[in-house]
Amino acid sequence: MNGDSMSYNYNMFERLGGSIQKKKLEKALEMFHNESPQELRRRIGNIDTREILEKLEEYNPQKLRQMGINIEELRGKITERDFEKLMQVLGRDGALVVQKLKSLLN
Repeated sequence: MNGDSMSYNYNMFERLGGSIQKKKLEKALEMFHNESPQELRRRIGNIDTREILEKLEEYNPQKLRQMGINIEELRGKITERDFEKLMQVLGRDGALVVQKLKSLLN
């Protein structure tokens, strides 16, 4: 197998993974917009914000674009109210997660 074919396969799997992540992200945003902070806390249960922050470290704008996630579109879907709700749901470390998300989207 030559290098071009391996690169194509890698890109195809990365795009497929991105498509799955994009669907999860869309579902999460829909849930986030439609449910109260209390309901979100109940659904999600105990959340380890360190784990969320570690996961966010895996992403950067370039990787999101490679996965087929449109940052401009995403930025348009997330409001300041969403960030405030996220801080309510995550508790004391929510501000760190919001800060990281905002830097990822800018």
